Order: sequence, then C-alpha cells, then structure tokens
Amino acid sequence: MTIMPIKNEQQGEQEQVAQHNTTDQLKKIRSALLALRDAVILLNDDDGLEWWNQAAEDLLLLQSSNKGQSIFDFITVPEFRQYYQAITPPSDGVHMVSWRDPKRYLKCELTPFGDEKLLIIYDVTRLQHLEQMRRDFVANVSHELRTPLTVLMGYLENFSDQEDMPPQWRRGFELMTQQTARMNRIVNDLLLLSRIEIEETHELNDIDMTKLLTHIYDDAQAYNQEYGHTIHLQIDTYDGLYGSEMYLTSALSNLVINAIKYTPKGGNIAISWTKTSEGCRFAVEDDGLGIAPQHIERLTERFYRIDSGRSRATGGTGLGLAIVKHVLYQHEAQLTIESVEGKGSTFSAVFPSAYVRSAHAP
Repeated sequence: MTIMPIKNEQQGEQEQVAQHNTTDQLKKIRSALLALRDAVILLNDDDGLEWWNQAAEDLLLLQSSNKGQSIFDFITVPEFRQYYQAITPPSDGVHMVSWRDPKRYLKCELTPFGDEKLLIIYDVTRLQHLEQMRRDFVANVSHELRTPLTVLMGYLENFSDQEDMPPQWRRGFELMTQQTARMNRIVNDLLLLSRIEIEETHELNDIDMTKLLTHIYDDAQAYNQEYGHTIHLQIDTYDGLYGSEMYLTSALSNLVINAIKYTPKGGNIAISWTKTSEGCRFAVEDDGLGIAPQHIERLTERFYRIDSGRSRATGGTGLGLAIVKHVLYQHEAQLTIESVEGKGSTFSAVFPSAYVRSAHAP
C-alpha cells in the first residue's frame, strides 16, 4: 500500500500567501507598464505583437485585432529594420525621426529574452533639441572666436619679431603666443567636431588605404624626429574603404600622433591594416605608459584628460578622440581601446564589409 504525503495546513497557507503575493506583484508590474509614457511592446519569435501598453497603442494606432501582426507593418522606418535585424544591434538603441511627425524624434531599444523580445520606444524630442542647441552654440562661439584670435596672433607675431624688445617683455610675448596658438587649436578642433556632428551627408569616395596610410606614416616620421621612436607600418591587404577621405585621414592620423606623443622617447609604435572576417581592421599599438582601466571608457569624452598637465605640455586639446569616435561612427566602425599600465596601448577599429572595397595586389 502506497502512503501519499499529506501537506499540513501551515504549508498550504504559505503557498497561498506566496501565490497571492506573486499575483499582486504581477498586477503592479502590469499597471506600471500600462502607465508608462514610453511605448512598451512585447513581440513573439515571429516579430508579431503579443502585448503593448497604452503609450504604444497611441503611438502605433494599435487595436486589439492587431495582435499577432508584424511590428514592421507599423514601423516602416528603414533604420529601425536595420537595427532590429542586425546580428549585434547597438547597445544604445537606434535614433530616428517619427514616421508620423517629422518634428518628433524617437529612440528604440530592443531586449531579447528567450524566444520573445521587448521593444521600448522613447520620445527623445526634447533631448534632441537640447543637443542641437548645444551644437549650434559651440559652432557659433567657435566661429566668432576665430577672428579675434587671428588678430591677436598676428600682432603678437609682429611684436615678437622686434629685435629691440626688452628681455623682460620677450618672455611674456612668448607665453601669450603659445597660449593663443593653443586656443586656436581648440577652436579649430571644436569647429571640426561641430561640422562632423552637424553634417548629415558627407562626400564619400573609394579610398586607396595603402596610399592614405603611407601618407600618414610619412607625416608620423616627420613628427617623430624629436621623439626618436621606431615606427612600423604593416599593410596586409590592398583592400580600401568607401568613405570620407578627409575625415578618415584626420581621425587615423590623430591616433598615430597620440601614440607618438604619449609614448616615452625611444619607444616602438606599430601601425597596421589587416583583413578580418568582419571587414578590415586599422590599429595603432605602442609600448608606452598604458592607461588605467577607469579612464578607458571616458577617453572619447570632450576635454577629458588622464593627466591634464601632460596633455597641455604636449599641445593636446582634449578633443582628438571625440573627433575620432564620431568619424568612425559615420563609417559604422567603433573605437576599441586595449591597454595595460606599464606595457602600452592598442587603439583599433574594424570597418564593416559594407564599407570595404576589394582590391587586387599591384
């Protein structure tokens, strides 16, 4: 005879309380999602609509009969489809103009879990307007500073050339000349960064990367004279790129010059261009001081410096890596930084196959 275990009364009450608490939590979560101002949509493994909140219903004009329909029937923006179907979608989502109101800006973030996906759509119109105001302000102020700086630099140069200038004044004019030159570099970098951010389209052409990298290498050797580094250029593929040659030259040169400036004299620097399974990789490797882990994520921020004193001494503006980041982003590449303190750093970017132009060896 089999004796069935009998749950005691206390166990039954505990299970009922736990089930009741779980049900209450689910109701609260559902109520919170329904009350959110951001659109929340649950999608099945066929990209069909499973569940949505009121904000999503208002944004996409959904009805209960739309359950099971594809999300692409309601969001027809090409950028959204590219983001949704990407093998590795950007972690910060995708920004796009609303298909219903061109003055409205949206941000979509997709989170897969199991066979389903959670899509959240934010209205970022206010943030977009604030960002545009910031860009316009920086661009306008930088532009207005160019004229007075040019005048100051001209007069300082004229006065500094006077042979009968008293020695106690000459030092002062030298310092003023250095600081106005530094301010001029900052203004030029700000203008370049603003131009890159504001321009929606750029002149794109097929780029001979062998030729471009050879020019960068020659310029690096000229800059390297006072540092005495050994610089190697390794080109393993004749493949080129489709992009903005002017901006790419500026960005890649910046990475090479940084390696020269921030590596102690007599170091080794390797510039490479290689083919990968994803596209082509540009890299600059040095055996310099290296970078502490806590600084790496912030290196591309405007004016961020690990050592402000050293950066000023080398003539840095704190904007170079921000420019690099934006140029690479326009070519769907991302700056990767690997560094070990005391051993050196590697700055690299993989350009996707869509931007690579195959070439045959000469």
